[in-house]
Amino acid sequence: MSAGSAWYSATRSEFLEMPHDKVVERLTNAAGRDGWHVEPEQHEEWLASVDLLQNHLSRAVTILRQSLADRSLADFEAVVLEYDMRRRGLRIDCVLLGKGAIAVLEFKRNAVQKADRDQVENYCVNLLEFHGETRRLHQEHSVILAPIVVQTEGRIAKRPVPTYGFLPSPWNAIVTPTTASSREELSDSLRAILGLRHSTTPLDREKWLRSAFSPSSTILDAALSLYGQHDVSAIGHHAAPIELIRDCTEHVCSWIRKSQSDSANRIIFVSGAPGSGKTLLGLQVAFAPEFASDSVFVTGNSPLVEVLEAALKQSYVRGVRRRGLAGYPKEAAKHVIKNATFKIVKAHAFLGERGSQTGSSDGKVLIFDEAQRTYEKGKRVLRKPLEDDEAALILQSMESSYGQGCVVVALLGHNQFINAGEVGSGAWIHAAKRHGWRCVIASETLELLSDSDRKALNSSGTRDVLKTGHLKQSLRYYRNTRIEEWVAAVLDGDPKAAARVANTFDETDTVWLTRSLQDGKCWIRSHRVGEQRGGIVGSGNGGRLAAEGLFVGLKPSIADWMLKPDGDIRSSNMLETIQNQYQIQGLEIDWALVCWDLDLRRSNSGWAAHKLSGTKWQAKPASLDVAKNGYRVLLTRARKGMAIYVPMGDRTGVDETRSVAAYDGIADFLLQCGAKSMASLAH
Repeated sequence: MSAGSAWYSATRSEFLEMPHDKVVERLTNAAGRDGWHVEPEQHEEWLASVDLLQNHLSRAVTILRQSLADRSLADFEAVVLEYDMRRRGLRIDCVLLGKGAIAVLEFKRNAVQKADRDQVENYCVNLLEFHGETRRLHQEHSVILAPIVVQTEGRIAKRPVPTYGFLPSPWNAIVTPTTASSREELSDSLRAILGLRHSTTPLDREKWLRSAFSPSSTILDAALSLYGQHDVSAIGHHAAPIELIRDCTEHVCSWIRKSQSDSANRIIFVSGAPGSGKTLLGLQVAFAPEFASDSVFVTGNSPLVEVLEAALKQSYVRGVRRRGLAGYPKEAAKHVIKNATFKIVKAHAFLGERGSQTGSSDGKVLIFDEAQRTYEKGKRVLRKPLEDDEAALILQSMESSYGQGCVVVALLGHNQFINAGEVGSGAWIHAAKRHGWRCVIASETLELLSDSDRKALNSSGTRDVLKTGHLKQSLRYYRNTRIEEWVAAVLDGDPKAAARVANTFDETDTVWLTRSLQDGKCWIRSHRVGEQRGGIVGSGNGGRLAAEGLFVGLKPSIADWMLKPDGDIRSSNMLETIQNQYQIQGLEIDWALVCWDLDLRRSNSGWAAHKLSGTKWQAKPASLDVAKNGYRVLLTRARKGMAIYVPMGDRTGVDETRSVAAYDGIADFLLQCGAKSMASLAH
């Protein structure tokens, strides 16, 4: 349950005795094992850093100019290089473990900026808030932490020697101000830090490296407080089915309590239509005070994490900061908002090294959003092939970390796997059978499984019944809850069924079709009011939308796109940038303009998947389900209304990748399915 890992660690004497090139070799070998490719520039940075440390830590009495420095620096008894706090997504250049002091160093080539000082100070905050051994050393032995930024090239302008102090509680172990040092001044800076010590307690390097990821009680309180006041647009607007979500949440929580009491390991399955509130339910469980010390919300949907983190920070700036958070002074705001979202984690950051450990003391209750998107064995993740199905690796890691009483709440979106190598919900059932976990699943969810998955579950004899576990009603298109039904019929290639559903739509809620991008934008602008959000979405494989000025591979910041206000060119409301299904899954906007390209087109046998290769479209029949599910995501992002834009194509015939006939075929089919032509609207 280590909080992190280091690419290199040694006692001070071992470090000084090891040749310079051997230290770098060990770093690069460790980088290779972690799946990192070391760029030449980064290699040079390491060379400079290691050389700098060797120069300043090896000033022995008989060989170095400053004998006093040697005696003082000898108290730094261990060197840790490239320390990776996985769950926090941080990699610290160097940690020096000394008697009564921990120096945290970051190496910069150029002039030290305020952002550099804030960065290394935040490293110290993270060690205090999340590194159990560091916090214990401070609480029990008054060990201090010193942030230092080292400029590896050039000189730093002479300035007065700082008057050191400590940050306010609860970070009163951290020296302030952050030291900015040239390479020549580092020994002086380290001596100054040792002079601030409250004790000379020796630090155990191995114990420090093995320390658990252990959030402090104050940061946990901050996270719960921030979540309680957030206004995340992705999950903040909901309507009629709230009672169903409450019931489902309570039933899920009751099974978690049962696992805590009978020590059985369980997977609790919660299924639902797009926009039905699965993410909202999962976050409510993750931030429930009764599970606060055990739970973590994990998702394979990285964009959702980015939006949640940005929205929580934004809500703090707008509201909580005025009165602060319990346990923190107001001036600590910049670090509180940066670090209070630790309970929302990207899947691969949580799993760490191929799922061998969670790297966390929380996570005994794991809420896994978009659980159908876990990868199969052999899929390359972080540049390495998975040794087993991802679901099995997760169960294995939890068992090895916590033993009994573990719970996975698997939030399943039906037919929403959108990447090759995603194995769907069945992976969890087969992993549970292999590891002897019980499955808690509602009858409605069971019906969504494949015949083989149902058979596997029934034959295992390990099923418990979840009374309410399927959220069937969308929170998004709340005036017309049949939009998902229409989308399903369209993608199933059944125009008659789709048209029957479309006939139930009224004038306000109908799906519009346009062949003009400008008309589609005007439609959104005419409908969007107040703080409602409008935006353009399209397939990540829609490469020929570039001819319309829409670049699906650009990937603008999803947090800015979802949260920035009118007038900010990064905002979705400006209708200048497009998000694809990989960025927008799990999120929602009020008014969506869905752009349809030729990666999914009509053929004599129905829908056909294609991929742009060089200057030609190539048929990809094996990718049809993934392509259809990508459009399923795009067509279910709207909360209030949707228009579909199908380009006209290149009518000159010069550009074969923009076939007029292929685009017309898509548009004609959508009209057969009941979409209404926007050309009928008066401008």
